[in-house]
Amino acid sequence: MENSEQDHLAGMDLQLEGEVRHQLNDAAKWSRFISVVVFFACGLVLVSGTIGGAAIFNSFRRLGNAGDIFTGFGGSMLIVVIFFMVAVVALVYYFLFNFSAKIKSALISESITELNAGLRSLKIFFIITTVFAILSLLNTIVKLF
Repeated sequence: MENSEQDHLAGMDLQLEGEVRHQLNDAAKWSRFISVVVFFACGLVLVSGTIGGAAIFNSFRRLGNAGDIFTGFGGSMLIVVIFFMVAVVALVYYFLFNFSAKIKSALISESITELNAGLRSLKIFFIITTVFAILSLLNTIVKLF
């Protein structure tokens, strides 16, 4: 009877008490909010890219030599690039959304496997965003020199 009253994490000498549960719950709420906002923004980019793709392509064509990248491919290439970029961003933020869902589930069911799965999703999110940040930093350094 005493074991059922203790936290399921007690077997690992780790217990989620009130403050830790509250912090994880807050982290899950904020990560869900951020990921939903990013998903909504991705949808807006897809809609505006699809509707305004021709206008964007014409703007590139008016730039002259700067717009030569898309001239050989036509407007469909620009739409494919937009779809690819949105898919990558949505995939990255899916891991943040997954973290939120798994942590909420782990807090409700007190399941260590759900907690581990949620933290694994957060780890993957951080790894991917760190790689993108390093690539962006390297790109900036290269352009600087």
